[in-house]
Amino acid sequence: MPGRCLVVGSVNTDIVLVVPRFAAPGETLLATGMSVIGGGKGANQAVAAARLGAHVALIAAIGNDLFSEHRYNELEREGINLRFLARVTGLGGLALIERNAEGENRIVVAAGANAALDGESVRRAMRELELCSQDVVVTQLEIPLPAVEAALSMARETGARRVLNATPWSDVALELLHSCDVLVVNALKARQAAGVGSEEPIELVATRLVEHVPIVVVTLGGEGAVLVTKHERLQCRAPHVPVVDTTAAGDAFTAALAVSLLEGESWEGTLVRAVWAGALTVQRPGAQPSLPFRSELEQAIAAHPLVTERW
Repeated sequence: MPGRCLVVGSVNTDIVLVVPRFAAPGETLLATGMSVIGGGKGANQAVAAARLGAHVALIAAIGNDLFSEHRYNELEREGINLRFLARVTGLGGLALIERNAEGENRIVVAAGANAALDGESVRRAMRELELCSQDVVVTQLEIPLPAVEAALSMARETGARRVLNATPWSDVALELLHSCDVLVVNALKARQAAGVGSEEPIELVATRLVEHVPIVVVTLGGEGAVLVTKHERLQCRAPHVPVVDTTAAGDAFTAALAVSLLEGESWEGTLVRAVWAGALTVQRPGAQPSLPFRSELEQAIAAHPLVTERW
């Protein structure tokens, strides 16, 4: 039986406002477009992994509002195992997203039902799933810390590999570094985690972090990403593509990395797949609508191979 990808994370409804530019404090702008779509880092990564061919289960919490019902139906259509998706009384998670003409975004998240996901619920669900060393567990920081800790702890007990996408960043993430096998973090947060300033080369930052985590992956936006282990130091530069919306790029990247771990891909292949997944995602608007399918990813890699460099 092939390994499974278990995602423990958030489910949100994204209300996206397209603006010509970000407003100054006290200024009112008229949006040029609006959409309401599925989001949340947990749901995004689950959808991305499913589209890339993984068997995916999601542990999360949604509300009993109409938005949450739509999110459930969308996730079900993606073929994700929703047996452990809890329904709670109240509103589901909500994200207000401003996207400017350059495709950059500003996001404010209200946890809603995500705040109800507790450690015991996660442990109970993971026991029923009967994880093993072939599986990969992916979690983020949009859910309560006890739920994240439970996911990483249970994964360790079962031998499943543990991927922590440390975003949105907070200092509590530092307490989790020793609990994961793979840390995925952007350059700004990597420097914060390492306790260094913005002038420190990111290669040295990643090398410092690998003293605490076996595998460190630092995303560099349009510049690509670096991957560091005790024996490997790799960089992959991103392809030049038109940027429409960066909202779910990191989620596509993390999901592609997790699927590559499941499939036993080399570190070079893993980094290339993850970088290309992010690059495909930024070319389309919306979080989940922008996430690529496996056929798209394979075609992009075949048509425009990326080169990994060692240092």
